[in-house]
Order: sequence, then structure tokens, then C-alpha cells
Amino acid sequence: MSDIDKPTNGMIPTSRPESTLPTPALSPSNSAGPSPAFSTVLQSPAVSEFELENPFDKLQSQAGGDGWNIPECWGHRGASASFPENTKASFVEACKAGADGIETDIHITADNVLVLFHDPELHRTTDGEGLIHKQPWNGVLEHVRTKKAPHQPIPRFTEVLDILLQPENINVKLNIDCKVENDPVKLFGLIKDVVQGYEDWQNRLAPRLILGIWHPKFITPACTILPYLPRYAISMSLPQCRKYFFDNCHGFSILYETLASSDGARFRAECAAKGKSICAWTVNSEEEMRQCGRWGVKSVISDKPDLWRSIRKEIETDRVKALKPTIQSYILPFLNPRYYWFYHQRLAREETEYLEREGGTFDIHLPEISLGLSKPPHTTTI
Repeated sequence: MSDIDKPTNGMIPTSRPESTLPTPALSPSNSAGPSPAFSTVLQSPAVSEFELENPFDKLQSQAGGDGWNIPECWGHRGASASFPENTKASFVEACKAGADGIETDIHITADNVLVLFHDPELHRTTDGEGLIHKQPWNGVLEHVRTKKAPHQPIPRFTEVLDILLQPENINVKLNIDCKVENDPVKLFGLIKDVVQGYEDWQNRLAPRLILGIWHPKFITPACTILPYLPRYAISMSLPQCRKYFFDNCHGFSILYETLASSDGARFRAECAAKGKSICAWTVNSEEEMRQCGRWGVKSVISDKPDLWRSIRKEIETDRVKALKPTIQSYILPFLNPRYYWFYHQRLAREETEYLEREGGTFDIHLPEISLGLSKPPHTTTI
């Protein structure tokens, strides 16, 4: 078990209150990313579930004390179906909706402030223009607001950590998606400085933070600068995961549609055999959420943590009934072209081209790296 799975020292789980924010009706996220592959959410066929295993038979055989756990739900950019993505309002709403974690993206401004934002440029979601890394926070980016109402400022990294440290959120995790446009040494150094500036950070923060990495160039700096934080490879390509990340990462954050393929079934088995966690993204439909439960993944990354909360209650009441496949489970993968392998393989190819264009080739030399996590050092804050 990695440190991320262990309870935080001295922390007693608390219930989170129901949301008091006026949450709009949930609808599919319109989120898009800076790369070609981020512009569309695609799906691939789950044919392997019929050829290789019967999910319901497996479920029945595990209905007892089998070590199976309900997947966690990590709010994708917060509760981004309800509030502007990657904003304090979105993060707070995700916590109030019962999310077990928050997934967010990080960039560095020109004056070395860490901000939580998906794209390298401002124009898609805000009234700002230009690249984040070329503009300072002070006097410029601090005044930018989201186009989507309620109009929100760009949050700094410290602000999401402050949310996590609220008493009602002491068990909420933070999955930090480290964008490839960043210099990894500089990024991890700044993250380290911010985290270690909090009192008792070793117990209150470090056990709840996860580094999400897209490119192998982030592995060695992560091990060197933040050796006490788990590393999750983020990918759409399973061959890429096996070749570049499997021996050096504790878990994987994988496009749902990729996991639903025949190779996805094999990869899930490989990870289970090696004790590696799997997160599926971005999962916004009831059927896909239930399928993640049948697979037994570590977490569901969703724009709609409130929807997952209702499904979770069903699972807690009657697991077998809640996760039993329906006709929809078997038929839908064949009716939508998004479920076929050529869609997610095209996505993976386009994404790899983008990542290598921004971050350089994946074929870099890595020293021998231990998967063991260091114990956070004890430091004195001033």
C-alpha cells in the first residue's frame, strides 16, 4: 500500500455538509484542452468484458470480504459540470458533493506563482489572452475572470491547499496534473516550497497529494525533489504506459475508453497483479461509473461528483444489484463509434505528438528508480 492509501496521522474522518451553493443543473462538460486530443472526449469498445470475463459472475464471487473497495470519486477540475473549471467555487462544490479528491492542473506564471489552470493559454475559459507563463500574477493574472458564471478568478495553488485544510475536507486528496509545458525541476521546486510552508505539512498535506505526469522527463525530478509523493502516469496509450512508466509510477490515470478496450482489460489485470492503482477519466455517465465499479478501479475522475455520490449510495446499500450489468451495458458499446479502438488510438497518437512537440522525445535515459516513497522530512516553518 502506498502512502496515499494510508489514513492521515491524527485525522478523524468527518462528514461534509450538503452544498449551500446554488448549483446549476448538471450537464455534459464542454471542457477542451490545448492539444488536439483534448478537444474531444471519445470512447472505445468494451468488447473484452464479454470475451474475457463476465463482470457479474466476478462480482457475485467477490460479494463477501474480498478486499474490493468502492472506487473513489475525484472531481475533474472540481465540480466542473456545475461551476467554472479549476476555480475555488468548483473545488468547494466538489468537496461539498462528497468527492474523495480533486483533480486539477498546474502552471507557473512569469513571476513564479503556481496557478491552477488547464490550458497554457487563457482565452478558452477566461476574459484574458496569451500564455500564462509569459504573464505575472501580480497586477495581471490576478484580475482575469472566467467567462462562465459565476465569474471566478484563477486560483493559486495555495488556495486549493487552504480548502483541503478545512476541517470538513481533511480526507480529500489532490491529484496535481503537471502540464508538459512546465519545466519539471522548477515546477516541483515551487510545489515543494509551497507545501513545506504549511505547519505540520508532513501529516496534514503530504499523504494526500499525488503528482500526475504526462511525460517521462518528469519522473527523475519528481523522485529527486518530491520523493514522498506518489506518481501517477496520465495517458491514453497503454503501450506507452508499459514502456515508459510502468516501472517508475505507482498508478495510472487513463482515458476511460482506453481501459474499456481488450488491451484495457489486460492492463487492468497487470496493474492488479503489481499493486498499481488505476484512475479512469473523464467518467460522466451512470453506466460508465458503474462499469468502473465492476472493474474495481481506484478512482473515477468525473465532472459530476454529485452523480457519483448517488451511485455510491446504491453500491453501499446493495453492491451486486447496483453493479449488475444491464442490456445497456452490453449494447451501447456497439452503437456508438466513439467506443471503437481506432478512435482512442488516434487520440493517443495525436496526444503523443503534442507531448513530444512540447516536452521532447519520450525516449530519454532514466536512472534506476525505486518505487518506495520517502518519509517526508521534518522541517521547521518560520
